[in-house]
Amino acid sequence: MPGSKRVFLLVLIIMFATLAAVSFYYWYNNAHYISTEDAYLDGAIYKAGPQVGGRLLEMRAVEGSSVAAGDVLARVDDASLPSGGNIDLTLVKAPITGVVLKVLSRPGEVVAPGQPVVMLADLRDVYLTVNVEEKKINRVELGQRVTFTVDGIPGREFAGRVTEVTDAVAATFSLLPTRTTSGSFVKVSQRVPVKVHIESANGAPFRIGQSAVVRIHLRR
Repeated sequence: MPGSKRVFLLVLIIMFATLAAVSFYYWYNNAHYISTEDAYLDGAIYKAGPQVGGRLLEMRAVEGSSVAAGDVLARVDDASLPSGGNIDLTLVKAPITGVVLKVLSRPGEVVAPGQPVVMLADLRDVYLTVNVEEKKINRVELGQRVTFTVDGIPGREFAGRVTEVTDAVAATFSLLPTRTTSGSFVKVSQRVPVKVHIESANGAPFRIGQSAVVRIHLRR
């Protein structure tokens, strides 16, 4: 019987020690970090289109290919040009040095002036967008260190710094922002976008839109 009591006491001690360790772990992480999986790689996306309307005769851009600023991406029929018009207006040129993300039109389609036919991005200037819960946003400051991993790049950790805290919640930028009436109101925790400059890419094959797991290191 005494042996059973000792075993029971030992089990209780182990349980309380485990509970204390887990509680300390969560307290420490909450006090020193903001962690979230609501984050993704982001970047400026550029759209290229013709200066004149007409039938698209040629599409040279290939999705995933690299281009230099000024490279010809596509060509429009010059039939709509006035006599003696500048043939250069029929050429769609890359506005930046970067990568072709998406080809939006195919040869034979009729396109309007300014209509985007190619989307591009400079993958050397990728940053991180982190959506932080509104109840935690007051703890985020410019310059705080950030560490993160990217789902598509296992085994590597990257670092950055908070460079911008948006003055509006993420839902504000939705094409169809949610508006509720008093009869259907359900409180939902909003999230505020935080921009993070990546400091240690080291040639990582980042892709815009990839998901990330983020830890913001809070200043104490």
